[in-house]
Amino acid sequence: MLLRSSPPANMPKMRRKWRAKLAILCVLVGVYGAFMWHVTHTKPRVLMQRVLIPVDVVSDTIKVGKAPPAPPVPLIDAPHIEVPPPHLNLH
Repeated sequence: MLLRSSPPANMPKMRRKWRAKLAILCVLVGVYGAFMWHVTHTKPRVLMQRVLIPVDVVSDTIKVGKAPPAPPVPLIDAPHIEVPPPHLNLH
């Protein structure tokens, strides 16, 4: 197949509505791409400068004795449940 620089004369043209839709879609894709490039390539503005205020936090150490051990938890057996076997009506 030979490469041509122009389409053949008998090639049908795209409908006008579809050309408009395709043009609008291309514009929207371009705007979205430009917006995404802007979002990913710009640094955020610095709204406030950092101010370092030296503060010494000193807490009083309070010595607390150990708590008494917790009482043991009694274990209770689970209640026994009797489930009758299923009754199947097989003919």
